[in-house]
Amino acid sequence: MSEMNIINIRHEISDDLIESLLCCAFEGGITYWANNVICEDKEDMKKVGGWKHEYLTKTKKKDAVMFIHDIDGGRARITKKQIIDALQEMDFKENGCTKALQRILSGNYDSDDADLMVQMACFGKVIYG
Repeated sequence: MSEMNIINIRHEISDDLIESLLCCAFEGGITYWANNVICEDKEDMKKVGGWKHEYLTKTKKKDAVMFIHDIDGGRARITKKQIIDALQEMDFKENGCTKALQRILSGNYDSDDADLMVQMACFGKVIYG
């Protein structure tokens, strides 16, 4: 049996894809474990249009943060960088998200895939579901 080798392939992630994934997550994917999403800077969010799923991609603030409140009273931090890093981490087989990542990159994803991406961004692993 030959040894299996792994390569990482470069893939561009558009702001539109990030917005769409967050919209899927906020409107259905994370609602079984999260009950509120807020922006750290509410005034800045108003400046960029007020849509939560667009905030991290439209703001001019490099350190923009949103918080996702879970049903147990906890709060998880999420940034655009964390989302991009999470998508990269989803490519590693041990995280159990490679099929979700393939669907995301092919544009054939759903709210469950968006949920996995948000959990990877917030917690570095899948905790719920």
